[in-house]
Amino acid sequence: MEPNHSSSDEISLAELIQKIKAFLQYLKTKWLHFVVAGILGAVAGLGYYYIQSPKYTADCTFILQESTVNGGGLASLAGQFGFNIGGGSGSSLFSGDNLLEIIPSKNIVEKVLLSKVDSTGSATLADLFLDFTKLKKAWAKKERLSGISFEQVRNPDTMSLVQDSVLGVIYKQVIKNYLTVDWARKKASLIKVSVTSKNEKFSKYLTERLVNEAKTLYITLKTGTAQANVDRLQRKADSLYALLNNKSYQAAESQILNANLAIKQAMVPTEITARDKTVLATIYAEVVKNLETSKIYLSQQTPVIQVLDKSGFPLEDGKKGRILSVCFGGLIFSILLLFVYTIKYFFSKL
Repeated sequence: MEPNHSSSDEISLAELIQKIKAFLQYLKTKWLHFVVAGILGAVAGLGYYYIQSPKYTADCTFILQESTVNGGGLASLAGQFGFNIGGGSGSSLFSGDNLLEIIPSKNIVEKVLLSKVDSTGSATLADLFLDFTKLKKAWAKKERLSGISFEQVRNPDTMSLVQDSVLGVIYKQVIKNYLTVDWARKKASLIKVSVTSKNEKFSKYLTERLVNEAKTLYITLKTGTAQANVDRLQRKADSLYALLNNKSYQAAESQILNANLAIKQAMVPTEITARDKTVLATIYAEVVKNLETSKIYLSQQTPVIQVLDKSGFPLEDGKKGRILSVCFGGLIFSILLLFVYTIKYFFSKL
């Protein structure tokens, strides 16, 4: 036998529409409350606009083009004379996502933080960070941290233990809250570095100097072997050139004018000098050839890092606009009031 359902448990569509109309009618009686809530929300949004901190974002976009030259015949030619001008195995050392890890590395960021804000003052970017974040003021009551400054730091190795610890704290905050490094367009190898802070100078200078420092480190390590071989060949060529010039002077001094059969033995030093000069000239020519080969290879191996776009002064303040803050505040207050009246209405009908 099927159970009987009470008619009170069933709500028809007409009854549901009637309840919704009654609820809307109830809300209409509270229209003045919603107007007041909207006004209060708008005032609150306007207040938030004025108290929120400015947000200055500096962007720097650059393109990385890797060399695909692996040396080939150039490396084989140089190898015949005992010189290694490198190979193609390191071509991917910093390619891809690895470069995204190099830019925010502690070594690079801390080095940039210790750079001077400008040439006219002694304050560093680290000092500027402590000022606008008010960390320096907050730490003033602590004896070990009061008066902390990096203005006199010339070498990171000479920092005190306290300075090293504070710089580490600054680095962690910069990486976590201020710095963003990511692909702008991955297929085009475009990398974008962004810094957002309350200080225009800090955002702009940190962004640009991070890119420059990473660029210098990248090229130095990428072409280190080839550059070392160029330098070594250049030193050897300079040394041989000096010896060759010396032999030329010796040959000129040992020349015998109007020589006769009685003094042929006196010409032996001249012949030895001339022979040595010829040998040196041959060696010098080969070294110069390899030097030019190494220079060509170094040029081909040097990656191209070209800055495409960077922010200039004045930076745009990225905090929420006045109109948006007012509208958002009014909307939030109205929604909260609607929620309260909805709960109150349906509880009253239970």
